[in-house]
Amino acid sequence: MAADGNTYITILDQRFTLETETVEDSFEASIARHEFPYRDGALLEDMGQKARTVRIRCYFLNENYDAHKDLVNYLALSDDLHELQHPQYGLIKGKIESIVARHDDRLQTAEIDLTFVENLRGLIEPEPATSVAADMEDAFVSGQKELEDEIRADMEEALGSDVGGVLDTVLDAGQDLFGQFSDLTAKAQAYVREADTFCKEMAAKLTEIENPANGVIAVIDYAANLPGYVAGTIARTIERYAILAESVVAFPDRVIDNFDRAVEEIEDAPDAFNKYAKISSSQRAAHMASKIFGADRDRAARQTGAQGAASFSPLGRRVNPSTPERVMTVNEMEQTLATVRTRLQAAVDLSRDMPGLKKMAETLTDHVRQMKLERPKVVTVAVDNCLPLHLICLKYGLTTADTEQLLGVNTIRHPSFITGEVNVYAR
Repeated sequence: MAADGNTYITILDQRFTLETETVEDSFEASIARHEFPYRDGALLEDMGQKARTVRIRCYFLNENYDAHKDLVNYLALSDDLHELQHPQYGLIKGKIESIVARHDDRLQTAEIDLTFVENLRGLIEPEPATSVAADMEDAFVSGQKELEDEIRADMEEALGSDVGGVLDTVLDAGQDLFGQFSDLTAKAQAYVREADTFCKEMAAKLTEIENPANGVIAVIDYAANLPGYVAGTIARTIERYAILAESVVAFPDRVIDNFDRAVEEIEDAPDAFNKYAKISSSQRAAHMASKIFGADRDRAARQTGAQGAASFSPLGRRVNPSTPERVMTVNEMEQTLATVRTRLQAAVDLSRDMPGLKKMAETLTDHVRQMKLERPKVVTVAVDNCLPLHLICLKYGLTTADTEQLLGVNTIRHPSFITGEVNVYAR
């Protein structure tokens, strides 16, 4: 069973990610055999199950090569139970019974065979079905609240004793911002005026695009004070940029790139507010990526369901002339993930007090890892002579049922006349 990095072991709160090749589980019953003189056979008595054993073959490669030494050292320091995140059965607690290592120092590679023994016997329950888009929406809403708290904390630090009148004023989003404050010190007035100018500039961008009434921003209840006013204004402006970027529906892998380039315009805000624009845009990028990945997973599921239907007649004619839905390749998913994680890392560097940013990155990473397990590996081959698609499938060990998915990972004008480079599934 291929696991491809979806497994890890936690020892003394240190998490070791395992790039696994195979995971083998052993379930053995403890059977007592009672044999009697002058009687054939034995009376069997079930004494329960033995400890479940999990054997894992994993690799520590390149820059992660020395991590296998840390794993061995941590085992010597810990007497407590370890946690193994099994790619199929979830969290298991137990101990590592043995480690067998094979080294290739020239290639900076360590091949490790781990034997993990479970402590006591737990029930194997199916993993609940999750939606990356739904999980990310919850993380986005809580992340906006974290951003409000971050803005409030920065205002308290910047204004000191003058912050009282700024934070205590209840604001109406439909009225002029600066005009709603009174009895402020000169320092507080300057700060509020700067916030007023910033919010007006944000509100004036992309005014031809209307914020949807059923969008994720519409369900967030921002606080009726200056931190909530600033956070809400930034979020609504970035939402309009997101709507503009999402107009490229035919190429989902380009959506994040378009958004990434577009929001650079609003990240050139004054120093006091530049930080919040970058954090909010990174949160929105993660939310957009989750919707892209969720929709792509649905398209892939529909393609898999259509594989059972015949695509060609015995005479080679297309039976189903409908245009297949395009699915993202593994490279496109990884590129999208890398772009979003770069933004999230920049946001984390700006604020270490917002755990929701790390949760967003973890949610997207786990989803892409799972998709890499489900998606077949794609390789590029050269077709020198003009061939129909079903013959290309035959040449590379595929069936005609794979044609629909191949049309989704290639740009093919006519499936009967194909030449040049073609993406096919490795078998």
